[in-house]
Amino acid sequence: MGSIETITSSALSLSSQQSFDPPNKSGHLKTLDIGLDGNTTSTNPFGDKLLDYVHSGKRGFGLHLTGTISNLKSETVANNITATYSIGRVQVTTTVSVGKDQRVVQYIILKSTSTQKEQVDYTLALNISVNRASYGQLTEGGPIPIPPPSNEFQLADGSQAWAVVNQNLDAMIQGDLYCDDLRVCLEPMKRNNTALEQPVSMAFHETLKINPGQTRTLTSTYLLQPRCDFAKIPSPRKNPGPNREEGWKIKNENMRLIIKGNLSYILGNCTIPVSSIRYLLDVYQHINRLLDASTAQEYLLKIRTVVCGHLNWVFRVAQRPYGYWHRSYLATGVPKDRSIFQLDQQCYPILELCDFLHHFPSEVDLVKSILTEETIPSILSILESHRDPSTGLYSTEETPGDDAVEHPFHFSSHILLWHTFSRLAETLPKLKFVSSTLNPECLKQKAEQLRTSTLRHFVACNPATGTTMFAYLTDGAGVHTFYHDANDLPTLFIPTWRFVDPSSPEHVLWTRTMEFGLSPSNTDGFFPQGPYGGLGSVHTRGPWPLGFAQEFIFASLLGDRAAIEDAWRRIQGSMFMDGLFSEAVNAETGECTSKAWFSWPGCVISSALIKFEILGEKAWDHQE
Repeated sequence: MGSIETITSSALSLSSQQSFDPPNKSGHLKTLDIGLDGNTTSTNPFGDKLLDYVHSGKRGFGLHLTGTISNLKSETVANNITATYSIGRVQVTTTVSVGKDQRVVQYIILKSTSTQKEQVDYTLALNISVNRASYGQLTEGGPIPIPPPSNEFQLADGSQAWAVVNQNLDAMIQGDLYCDDLRVCLEPMKRNNTALEQPVSMAFHETLKINPGQTRTLTSTYLLQPRCDFAKIPSPRKNPGPNREEGWKIKNENMRLIIKGNLSYILGNCTIPVSSIRYLLDVYQHINRLLDASTAQEYLLKIRTVVCGHLNWVFRVAQRPYGYWHRSYLATGVPKDRSIFQLDQQCYPILELCDFLHHFPSEVDLVKSILTEETIPSILSILESHRDPSTGLYSTEETPGDDAVEHPFHFSSHILLWHTFSRLAETLPKLKFVSSTLNPECLKQKAEQLRTSTLRHFVACNPATGTTMFAYLTDGAGVHTFYHDANDLPTLFIPTWRFVDPSSPEHVLWTRTMEFGLSPSNTDGFFPQGPYGGLGSVHTRGPWPLGFAQEFIFASLLGDRAAIEDAWRRIQGSMFMDGLFSEAVNAETGECTSKAWFSWPGCVISSALIKFEILGEKAWDHQE
């Protein structure tokens, strides 16, 4: 706990096109781990650099104390990791935390229990490399090239501040060191190597003297900056100290950790995925129930800025070479993968625009300006080109899980498209906006026709259960596939989006569909074995936290408290120490088996906690 692990490039992932074929159980295990050279395949699916550090006992960058450690204890609370231990007759408390300005702070308190003067040697190790991380990616195009490495160490502000600068990225990590409340002059620093292609390796050594009963502090800060002009960066005004949990009203520690952790993650570095923006709007709507007034105001401004920025990005920056939105993008707006038409991907940006106006009614001008542009009419036209005239269904090339389909029509994507047509039809009159391509009455008619076609062609008898329910895929001519996937959230939202009436026979079909999906009868999507068994996907076989979220929400809609508690147990057991989640987990241990820090499940779980546990609501309604 006396160091912060080195930031390193993680392994790349590569995939080839596969078909969704439940009988043969293909279409899964698409993630391959590519070594740091971008070419060789590793047998370790996580990348092994940080694990090597842990197993070897090698220290990363940060403050290191010299001496034999005893009585070590540690705990994690929100954004703080704290360890207490002893070195001789000195009691040590080390805290690593992330502040509101995204600055990482390592804070060490040393208290003498001796009757004599004690001294502790310490080192500020700066073996740091600033590079663009390798993307863990599902891409047919191979590894995305990384800019040439170039790291230069600099001192500034009278040698009281340091930086490692990568000019090729126009980025740097900077920091400083405090002893008690005074900044430390870092000259002379000892350089261990000078090659720009390697991590900079610098170290500052000093001895701290502690009088009997005296308490002294060491603080080291680290801040990643998207620029290179170190000399123009203002110096910090004071010793920041450890981050404190302030302003949050949520009493349950794990709930607070999940809700706050995922919010901080999105605001900090994950503003492009549409699913994350929906969570921001949920927080915005209930902000006064979650935070005190002063803290809420800080978040309100950040949320508004991020959501506006994302709308501009998705409608005006994201490139659409074939007219439709691609399944994944680089931050520059360039599609990451080859041309694949996903029906559900065309819906989320439009829904976000409608939700944005609902929560920010004063932003009429921004929404109207987007509506007057060509993007939405173009998307609607492309959607119509994928409509089958004989069935009224809309084809897709892939499921929401990025897996190729064996039949062209996918159920949950139709629920989502119906919801999109309905929401856009409701939103346009509020703006008094009508055009030849954006007509509320035409959109209502499309939604009703789509609902009728969906109920006609997706309802069938599941041979595995002998009951009638909604199929997962159909060819529109009587052939069906029965399956449910952790990615198929729109199916879960059928009653609360009002696709079916709660008293209708169709509601019974929905209940059967969800009960099938969340049971061992769903042989290719549900993994029942182990303490963390549950709903997953053929995409990455095994239980998913996103599946735990579905179980939690379904149980909450039904008022099944025992099922709620069981899903919550698995959610807590599979979360990382910062409140975030992976794509898939080990059914026996709950540990990550695919894609650490996967934003989508954390957002869904956080929204569910807000609505069902914090607010005690009995329905999930995106049209509140």
